[in-house]
Amino acid sequence: MKIHLKGRSRYLYIAGITMLIQFLFFKCLYPFPNFMQDSYNYLRSAYTNADANMWPVGYAKLIRFAGFFSHSDTLLVFMQYFFYHCCALYFFFTILDLTNSGKWVKVAIFIFLFLNPVILYLSNYITSDVYFIGVSLIWISQLFKLIYKPGVLLLVTHVLVLLLAFTVRYHALIYPVISIIVIVFCAVSLRTKLFSIVAILALISGFVLYTTAQTEKVMGTRQFSAFSGWQMASNAVYAYAHMTERPAIKVPEEFTAVHTRVSNYLDSLQHIPMDLRPDKPLMAFYLWNPGSPLQPVPNAEHIADNKLHLEKMAAVSPLYNKYGKYLISQYPLQYIRYYILPNILQYANPPAENLAVYNDGSDTVWPVAQVWFGYKTNNVYTRSDTREMQIFEYYPAFMVFIILLFTGVWIGYLLIGGRKFTAPRFRNAFRITTLYWIVHFGFSVLASPVVLRYQLFNMILGVTFSVLLIDMYLRRARYR
Repeated sequence: MKIHLKGRSRYLYIAGITMLIQFLFFKCLYPFPNFMQDSYNYLRSAYTNADANMWPVGYAKLIRFAGFFSHSDTLLVFMQYFFYHCCALYFFFTILDLTNSGKWVKVAIFIFLFLNPVILYLSNYITSDVYFIGVSLIWISQLFKLIYKPGVLLLVTHVLVLLLAFTVRYHALIYPVISIIVIVFCAVSLRTKLFSIVAILALISGFVLYTTAQTEKVMGTRQFSAFSGWQMASNAVYAYAHMTERPAIKVPEEFTAVHTRVSNYLDSLQHIPMDLRPDKPLMAFYLWNPGSPLQPVPNAEHIADNKLHLEKMAAVSPLYNKYGKYLISQYPLQYIRYYILPNILQYANPPAENLAVYNDGSDTVWPVAQVWFGYKTNNVYTRSDTREMQIFEYYPAFMVFIILLFTGVWIGYLLIGGRKFTAPRFRNAFRITTLYWIVHFGFSVLASPVVLRYQLFNMILGVTFSVLLIDMYLRRARYR
């Protein structure tokens, strides 16, 4: 027992020391945080203490919590980085309990969790990404534990973590489904299972109802997510825009205005080669670009921090939701060809997007950032030439490798009868991870264009279980 605790304390000390060294060195190079359009919406939500916005407000509440102590941007970035490390340690120690693995495996997982440059750079972003990754690590670690060490306290805390994830990112919509499936197979009484499932459904339903009411209060439209209608329209219009032929269609009267704007805009692009069109990448052009024909006010500035503009976006969101579904119903095969299939490829090879550039290539920030963090001017700078950020251009290829590796070890697990030589707790954790990958794949491809920062949690799970299984295969071959 003493050896066990001593080994873990060693990892704890190393993680703490490397965290401080990395953070101090990094902030010397990047004294200011990294901002993207999402950042300003979160800051506005924190500034106004909003309980509803285009995105979930859980991360904005974290910004506001940090602001209770200080509006220092360095403090907020450190809190994000520290929070991730705490969650990653919980995940790391949970993984160590699943099986007896070799030292190289522990070192490999530790390096990927705590010395991964993408986590450091993502922590410097004013976005919910690294916060959500941390919460997700706690969530799935608790699922692993629930199978082999269930308890009332663990179930209660899991329900609370699940609710927290739900307030941070809409990707957490799949989490209750996976949690409920795992709870059904937990070794607890039927009464405890029913209570846990009812608690999950009640809390999530309560949050949805509260958010719906707050959205109506703040944005003037009664809906849970004003963002979802826009995403639906954006996805559908992207597919429609990339069709080789678009025969004229007579849309229902309620869609006439928006469809006319979309058609006129696409007509204006006919003389531009596809590779040079602004909507060529499978990204969020039709969702957030000021020139998008979906925008209620053409070429508006600072959309994410423009309350009046966001209210107009929220007002048309239900209409856009129906318009998007209508376009998909008219061209289902084209939607699959021009949106679904490209997004499947993008899931495996996600673009680095904002991770490969500092501050969207600008040396200034929007007014809300200057006010919240108390900057004397709106100028930001780095002491690095940012060339090292080009490393993130290689991460998409790394994601391809991880998917192939994880798929390979999974197939190998089936072919050589992995159930016979793996511990029950590891088998169940591997099943949960496989279930998560399958559900996450389906949701991600259907929901929105996939980018690298949405895939980092997947990367962590893929690397972890791939090296664990490779180690098991090697040791089994050695002792046969």
